[in-house]
Amino acid sequence: MKKAIIKFKIKSLDSTVSFTVNGEFDKNNIRFTDNNLSDHSVVLKDNTVEYYKKGLTDMKFVFDIMNTTKGTYVVDNNTFVFTIVTTKLENTSNRLIVEYNLIQDNEVVNESLLDIKYSIAKEE
Repeated sequence: MKKAIIKFKIKSLDSTVSFTVNGEFDKNNIRFTDNNLSDHSVVLKDNTVEYYKKGLTDMKFVFDIMNTTKGTYVVDNNTFVFTIVTTKLENTSNRLIVEYNLIQDNEVVNESLLDIKYSIAKEE
């Protein structure tokens, strides 16, 4: 695993969270821990991206530009299941941009942007 510098941003209709942390990058997998001690893992595949978060809230989202997918969000022992419609998925070298809508009961409940920039940290 290579040490990496991660610039993370997630923006939704009602909030924006952004931070820069040290993490790891290995074979299309980005891993890092945020300031709230939640563990994040982003798995970059050929046509999809899987995003996992474990901590105060647990998330499992799968993004696929060609297909709708399912996602789960767990907070305070309550599980919310969403249909995910990915409207943009750009995975270029050192940057991931995903725009997506979360849908429940055939209604859009959130429009979001996930933007992750990562660079390999220089060896000391």
